[in-house]
Amino acid sequence: MGQEETEIAVVGTKGQIVIPQRLRNELKITSKTKLALYRKDDMIVVTKLEVPSLRDELEKLASEVSKQQKQGISEKEILKEIQSYRLEKRGRKGE
Repeated sequence: MGQEETEIAVVGTKGQIVIPQRLRNELKITSKTKLALYRKDDMIVVTKLEVPSLRDELEKLASEVSKQQKQGISEKEILKEIQSYRLEKRGRKGE
């Protein structure tokens, strides 16, 4: 990580801010980059999101299902595993 330096951004009339070019270049932030914003007291913390590709996620899921089928797992157990996987990816740990 580079040296920490203060940058100034001005809020426009529509509530938009421009991330300074130097920071965009250093962090590889482009026009389609996803950012998460968190409030911490009187601060706004912005962090770059690394969103895995849907294709990679589906291939991983298919691989796990295929492995379980080879082990003689029932269809009901596979569906339960898929649901569990989906809940985990949504950030929930079961309901």
